[in-house]
Amino acid sequence: MKKKIILTLLVCIIVSYFGRIEKEIIDELEVATAVGFDSKGKNKIEATAVMPLIKPDKTISNKTVSTIGNLSKEALSNVNHKSHKPVVNGKLEVALYSKKVAEAGIQDYIDTFHRDPSVGSRLLLTVVDGEVKEMLQETFEEFDTGSYIQKQLSHNMERGLIPTSNLHLFLSSYYTKGMDPVLPLIELKDDDINIKGLALFKGTKMVDSIPFRNMFVFKSLFENIKMAGYKLKTKEKGKTEYFSIQGISTRKEFDVTHIHKAPEVTLHLKIKGFIREYTGEGVSSKTAEKAEKLMENKVKKEAEMLIKKFQRKNIDPLAFGEQARSRTRHWDEKRWNQQYKNMKVNVKVDVMISEIGVVDGLEL
Repeated sequence: MKKKIILTLLVCIIVSYFGRIEKEIIDELEVATAVGFDSKGKNKIEATAVMPLIKPDKTISNKTVSTIGNLSKEALSNVNHKSHKPVVNGKLEVALYSKKVAEAGIQDYIDTFHRDPSVGSRLLLTVVDGEVKEMLQETFEEFDTGSYIQKQLSHNMERGLIPTSNLHLFLSSYYTKGMDPVLPLIELKDDDINIKGLALFKGTKMVDSIPFRNMFVFKSLFENIKMAGYKLKTKEKGKTEYFSIQGISTRKEFDVTHIHKAPEVTLHLKIKGFIREYTGEGVSSKTAEKAEKLMENKVKKEAEMLIKKFQRKNIDPLAFGEQARSRTRHWDEKRWNQQYKNMKVNVKVDVMISEIGVVDGLEL
């Protein structure tokens, strides 16, 4: 019995001792949760790091440090020089790039994080329409700015319209033949983080973007969706009517034929959901059929528009090339790239909408 008591006391002392050491070590560090980059003229980069500060009353404020350098690594290193404590990246949650930086190319920035063993592969990346420094200096209730942006992005990936992305997935898209990366495009609007659209990349350079209104269709083509929402607008007898379609689940299927001659892609998109609201005169089976046709036509038209845009820009965010490569031997990347712009793409959309209510366990 005495041995058990002594052993318990020893464990408590050891845990208390090392816990105090860890706290003292953390107190001697600045832990960055976000870092961002702005262009400041020719060969000048401004890096801004944000660190949370917990006040005695348990509220959270931010400390931001900004420095300018010729290289991303230099600018990041200078952040340490301006802080009275060492700045560490072990809790880094999000990296932000201004549009100008993204358009010039972010390969060096990506390499810096990829080679840093303290930075996790799930680090979120995003492009900012506006000044990154201004966004990181904004304060939000309950969370420090870095954590707030990370939570906004993560929530919209899981339950919203942002395609799943992080450092690992960006690098995977970059290095995979027949595929180009995408990143969220955000802005500071009315003192809050607003999802503006998606930044489209060719390699590691941003070459275009799509607005928020096209993100539902893009994400449906990019990956399967669960529990999304969509609004439909129509005119009946001169009167404008709206549908709110909720509980949407999507599934996509690819078919690539004639790969070695004249490649042709058929993309089949299946959508299920239910009518949550309708401004017309009550919901019936005919109302649901009308919503299905409306959504099929709208999604098909928008999907074809997006795909043609990608072909004009010679970018492949939907990974048609990777789909073709995985389906055939001796895939010729050079030949595929030459044919991609004029390749025929067929889009088929099937929509099934129930009249009203929650749809559980959707099986597509």
